[in-house]
Order: sequence, then structure tokens, then C-alpha cells
Amino acid sequence: MDYYHQLKKSQLNFQVIIPFLKFNQELEKELLVKKIKIFLKTEKLFIISPTDETIIWAQDHWRDCHSALPSKELQQTLKDLNIFAYHYKTEKNKAVESLLGRLKHIPEKRIKFPVTKKFNFKYYTWTTYEDVVIYSLSPLKTYPVGWHEFDEDKDFPPNRAYLKLWEVFTTQDLKIKPDDCVIEIGAAPGGWSWVLSQYFKKVYTFDRADLAPQVKKIKNIEHHIGDAFKINPDEFTDCTWFFSDLICTPEKIHETIEFWLAHSRVKNFVCTIKFKGDTPFEVIDKLLKIPDSKIVRLYHNKNEVTWISSPKVT
Repeated sequence: MDYYHQLKKSQLNFQVIIPFLKFNQELEKELLVKKIKIFLKTEKLFIISPTDETIIWAQDHWRDCHSALPSKELQQTLKDLNIFAYHYKTEKNKAVESLLGRLKHIPEKRIKFPVTKKFNFKYYTWTTYEDVVIYSLSPLKTYPVGWHEFDEDKDFPPNRAYLKLWEVFTTQDLKIKPDDCVIEIGAAPGGWSWVLSQYFKKVYTFDRADLAPQVKKIKNIEHHIGDAFKINPDEFTDCTWFFSDLICTPEKIHETIEFWLAHSRVKNFVCTIKFKGDTPFEVIDKLLKIPDSKIVRLYHNKNEVTWISSPKVT
């Protein structure tokens, strides 16, 4: 089937997936597992059959997609939308050059944390596949193409892991109360601990190693050196949240989550699920069966995803 010809003639019913940089193979395997047809693909985009499925390895998922050859009519159609455009760069060609200077584009800016005013205005996205212009009226991500780059703090945090939590708190609607307390495992050297200390009344951290000195001095952090898998929940009955960026197998963190659900007051979780090689979809499926949970692949994740569970998660 000549899908490119159909795309060119505006005859293809399709959606677009933007892959995370260097994780095209993971995306392709996920689409295969979920039996979603790939019409066309490049290093920077996948053109797929329409689906309502959540695609974990998608940096962005464009729905309500249209295609057309460059023309004055297309230019006018896009102008008449009267909303900002976001151009996803794939390749330089005449189609790009003819539109770049004629449409209102969203400026690409780093996110300043904490976000005091949410990015919530309507926009559309566009790109090109060879000489065909593709545009979407319903991109999934609030921030265009899931580009979650922050103005980084290069002075205080002991590592860059804190960016994962900045992204979680920016993109997920977590309902943390002023009196909430949290357990964090795999805490050292303290990038997450530092962020959590700004949101929780008390942060109990666990690791076999110590925290960085500047983090350990934070008053509402209480660090415990030891085995994170041997914590007694009865000693932390004030905790209703559990965070983990611990390096362990997906099976082990799943077992740990189930233990805390069964033996503690904890009902809210944010846990990194780290992989060695291929995505273990059987573990992913087990985690997603836990009520009020979802899995996201953060912009700042590596070969890993983030599992979030909270009765008030949206």
C-alpha cells in the first residue's frame, strides 16, 4: 500500500507520534505489542493508524491530523485557525520555508520552576514529511511536543535527578496537603529529597549511602542509612506518600509497591521503573492494574518510566 501517496493526496486517516530521542526502537516495539499499524516513519516521527491508546514511549501524540501539499490555500487555512502554531523541526525544505515566516509561532522557552502560571492556551502543531505538510489540531501534551526543558539550578542540587520531580510536579496534578509526610527510597545523594522537602512537612529518606551535606542539613529531612526493602511501615504511620528513584528491577519495585499498599497508610506513589534492555510490558500491565494509577515516560527519564498512583491523580 502506498501510504505516502495517500498522505500526499490527503486521503490517509492517521495520527503522529513524536518519539523520544534515541528511543525509537522502544516506541516501535510498543506499537507492535499494542497492534497499532505504522504507516510511515523517520527518526523524528511515526505516522500511525488512529488509536485512543496511551502510548508510553511517545514524547507527544498528535490526534486530529491533516496533510496537504504546500499552497496558498493551506497557508490561509492555517492562518484562519487564529491560534499559535508550533513547528516541530524534521527537515529543511521549501514547504517549511514557505510557512515559517507566515504563521504565528510559539516561542520555545525553558520552563521556570515552580510554575506559577500554567501553560494552558490552545495551539496547533505542524511538521513535514518530505514535501507534505502535516498539522494537528489536538496535540496531547500541554507543553508543545513534551519539550520539558527547565531553567536548571546548577548550584544546590547534588545531581540532575531533581529534574524528573520538577517535571512531575509541573505536568501532573498531585494533591499534596501541607501536613503530608513522605518516604523516599534510593534517596542519595538527595536530588529528589531536596525537591520533596519543599512540598512535604516531613521527608524520611532511605539509602545505603549518605545524603549530600547541603541536603542533609535541610530541617524537615530525616535520613536513614540502610536497606530500603527492610523498612517497617509501622514506624512511619504518618506517611501517606511514597517516592522512589531506586535502582532495582521492575519486579522488585512492583513487589515493594504492593507491600506498602498492603501494610501501610500510603496511598500515593511516584516511582521510577528502571529497565535493563526491553520494556517489560508484563510488569507494566500489573502496575497499571493498581487503582488510580498511570505510567508516563518523562522527558527527563532515561531507559525508564515513571509510575504514578494517587486517588486524586488526573
